[in-house]
Amino acid sequence: MFHWTLLQYGYGMNDANLPNFHIIKNIRDTDIGWTMGYMINQTNYLEPEYRPKRLLTQNEFGGLVAFCVIVFLLSIVSTVVFIRLFIKRRNY
Repeated sequence: MFHWTLLQYGYGMNDANLPNFHIIKNIRDTDIGWTMGYMINQTNYLEPEYRPKRLLTQNEFGGLVAFCVIVFLLSIVSTVVFIRLFIKRRNY
């Protein structure tokens, strides 16, 4: 969906000019990579003052994972409780 939206609205592609669209792998003997790969590669050239000061530590990452799991479990429990309450009230 994203690709089609980009082609249609970003580059003006439609059914009439779609046959002119070609996927290529090389331009003048230079390999064409994905945009994300290029972006990741270009981040190596950022000046040090624009780079993040530090990444997450292992403890911070573990805390975030635990927090997400707890929120997920609480949402499942609350959904089950609300469904049971709704069914119980509906039967009266």
